[in-house]
Amino acid sequence: MKTKSTKYLFSIGLVSVILVGIFMIRRPNIENIKNQIAENNGYFAETPMIKEYDSLCKTEDEKGIFFPNKRVTYAKLTQNDFWKKSEILKGHELTELLEFLNDSSSYQWGELGTPEIHYYLTYFDQNDHCIGLTTIDLEGMAYSYPMTARMKWGMLKEMKLIDELIFE
Repeated sequence: MKTKSTKYLFSIGLVSVILVGIFMIRRPNIENIKNQIAENNGYFAETPMIKEYDSLCKTEDEKGIFFPNKRVTYAKLTQNDFWKKSEILKGHELTELLEFLNDSSSYQWGELGTPEIHYYLTYFDQNDHCIGLTTIDLEGMAYSYPMTARMKWGMLKEMKLIDELIFE
C-alpha cells in the first residue's frame, strides 16, 4: 500500500514540475528582449519628471521620435497564461495600439506599485528584429522599452483599447 501511494505522489510531483517548467519557458525573458532592443535602437529617454516633461516631449516631436523608434511590421501579444497562444497584431490594430501608447493623454502621472505582468507586446521590424517591448498588468501599468517622455510613468488612464485587442 505504501509503495502505491509513493508512486502516486511521485507521479503528481513529476507532472507538476513538468507543467511549471513549460509555463516558465513560454514566458518571454524580459532581459533578453531588452538586450535585443538595445542592439536595434539608438534612442532611450530618461524617465521624465513633471518639470522636464514639456521640454522632453517637444524635443521628441522636433526629432520625430516615437515608440518604438523604428518602423514596426508586427507585434506579438503574449499573455501570462499557460493555455493562451501568442497572437500577431498587424495593420489597423497595430497602428491603433502604437498611436495609443505614443499619446501622452493615454497616461497619468504615477504608478500603482510593482506590476504583475499579464501581457507582453513585443514589436518587430521587417527583418524580424525585436525593436520594442510593452508589458501591461491588469490594473493598467504599462512599461515600454525603449520609453519615450510621452509615456510619463506608465499608468494608463484606461484599459479599453488594450482589452479590445486582447479579448477580440
